Amino acid sequence: MTQQQEKLSAFMDGEIEGNDIIDAIKHDEALQAKWKRYHVYRGAMRKEATVAPQLDITASVAAALENEPAIVAPKASRWRSIPVLGSVVPFAKQSGQFAVAASVAVAVILGVQQFNQPAPTEPFMTAPTAGPQGGLAPVSLEQTRAIPRNDMNEVLEKKRKINALIADHEQQIKLKQAQESSDVEDENESLPRPE
Repeated sequence: MTQQQEKLSAFMDGEIEGNDIIDAIKHDEALQAKWKRYHVYRGAMRKEATVAPQLDITASVAAALENEPAIVAPKASRWRSIPVLGSVVPFAKQSGQFAVAASVAVAVILGVQQFNQPAPTEPFMTAPTAGPQGGLAPVSLEQTRAIPRNDMNEVLEKKRKINALIADHEQQIKLKQAQESSDVEDENESLPRPE
């Protein structure tokens, strides 16, 4: 710290009195800037809101930006150049994949539910209403008829069909991914190479 700055600090703290430091502050811009900063620091330590710091960092930010190297962005996809299609096409691809997966899941669930349904052998019957007047009939959760399982060949055949659908779906996804990766490689090969 220079002698002038030490005198300024002592003057701010009330340790010295003198007109020579006031004259030095009037004529020296660096001391004027220090004077302002010291008042801001003192106001902040005393939690006084009367002194607001005025910081101007635009020149230093502009200089830092000029020294910053330029970053070149990769080539945009051809779909991205069309404003509406740029965001719709990737969304449609993902939505299509989810739709196929959801339809396979629904088919499996419905198939399993159909296999577990008993064959209707008799029409619906109503419970007999004979009994004591105003009394309650006992309730049971037991199943009174057995589910016939003599159609095992049909069940196995339906399971084979479902498994074949699932395998076909997985194969189509793998082919689509391979096709997309080859399209990306073709686009990368068509880009000019930096020398």
